[in-house]
Amino acid sequence: MGFGSLLSSRVGNPLPLVVLVIAGAYAGWLLGVIVFGAVRGGNDNKTSP
Repeated sequence: MGFGSLLSSRVGNPLPLVVLVIAGAYAGWLLGVIVFGAVRGGNDNKTSP
């Protein structure tokens, strides 16, 4: 949060900050999907015939 405010005070145009926030939110969502899928898939006890 502090880094974001420092970056916005250094940069006159807020567009790079918006892009970084969107990219960070997407990366966090993607990581959550991967972790959630790994946890759900790890508990799958299927037996092969």
